[in-house]
Amino acid sequence: MSSSSANDGDRGESLAIAVVDAVAEAAGCDPIQLDPLYDAVDPDALNALFDGRRETTGQFRFEYHGYTVVVDANGCVTLEDGHDV
Repeated sequence: MSSSSANDGDRGESLAIAVVDAVAEAAGCDPIQLDPLYDAVDPDALNALFDGRRETTGQFRFEYHGYTVVVDANGCVTLEDGHDV
């Protein structure tokens, strides 16, 4: 299983944008070539999920563009390649 990781706090961007950027980078394509994120998850809900709660723990997982996306309470976005078994 391959993985990639990004932290939205490093670039001051929303979690939704961090997810799209991380998936595009891992897939080797431009973000506009991906299916809309809202087909997989509500971007506003994703952005609000851990907003202002940096002292909490937890994570949210969902499938997007062949990857399992894991977003944790620290704003870290990790991708697991769904193509590997």
